[in-house]
Amino acid sequence: MFAVLRILFVLAVVLAGWAIFRYLRTRDRYWLRLLRRVIVATLALLLMFFVGLVAERFFWL
Repeated sequence: MFAVLRILFVLAVVLAGWAIFRYLRTRDRYWLRLLRRVIVATLALLLMFFVGLVAERFFWL
C-alpha cells in the first residue's frame, strides 16, 4: 500500500512541476487550478500515509 502511495506522491510532484512550467509559459489560469488540485490531492495522500502509519503502529504490535 505504501509503495503505491509513494508512487502517487512522486507523480503528483512531477505533475505540479509540469503545471508550474506550463503556467509560466502560457499564463493560462487552467494550470493554476490544476496545481491547486494537485496540492490538495497530495495533502490527502500525505494524510492517508500518516493515518496508515499510525494504524500500523498501534494495531500491528
